[in-house]
Formats: sequence, structure tokens, C-alpha cells
Amino acid sequence: MPVKANVKISELSHVIVYVHDAKAAIPFYKDVLGMTVKVDDDGWVEFETGATTFCLHSNKESSGERMHGQPLPVFTVDDFYGTVESLKAAGVKIFKEPVQVCEAGPGKVGMSIEFKDPDGNALSVFGYVSK
Repeated sequence: MPVKANVKISELSHVIVYVHDAKAAIPFYKDVLGMTVKVDDDGWVEFETGATTFCLHSNKESSGERMHGQPLPVFTVDDFYGTVESLKAAGVKIFKEPVQVCEAGPGKVGMSIEFKDPDGNALSVFGYVSK
């Protein structure tokens, strides 16, 4: 059993996804997912995503297919079904179709899908919808 530590996490600072070429990956995240580039610096790209920064880092050895234990970045959207249709229209291959993941009070549920970026990294979008 782990020893109890006196640590208090205040927030999640950033999430890093490894890709073959961060600069080449920008159009997918900017044009398809609608993110705004905050930093673009020699293999390191940061996007505005609310309180947590989403980052791409160039690393040819670590990018590609999702490995066991690899985190799954989940992005919240206001219009879940509109986002799903927009991603499909942009040619994004959804490998986990819409699934209910939680109850969200009277008349609402949380839904999510999973898809891959051009480097094979798994991503997800989540949104609340009416039952």
C-alpha cells in the first residue's frame, strides 16, 4: 500500500500528445477540431482549450497507435451531435460510435465518441444531450 503523501493537486495544467511532426499536425487540430494555436515552437505546439492546455510534441518514436495505459484526451463540446456530423464530414474516422457514458440529471445524458488524429492518437469528444 502506498504511503500517504501531503500532496494537493489544484488543477490539470496540460496534456501532451506525441505526434510524428507537430507542425504538420496543426491543420487537423486547428481546422478540423477548431482549436486556436497558442504556441508554435520547433516541435512543440500548444492550443487554447480552456483551463487546461492541449499540447503536441514531435517525437517519432512515441507517436502512433494507442498503447495500453496511454491517456485518452477528451474534449467537451456544446453541440455533441453537430460535432459528430462535422467530424464525419471532414473525413475523420470514428472508431467508437456515440455511446452514453453518464446520466446528467433529469432529461440529460453524457455522450462520447472516439476517433484518431492523423498520427493514430486516440481522441474523444464528450457532450451533454437530451434523452
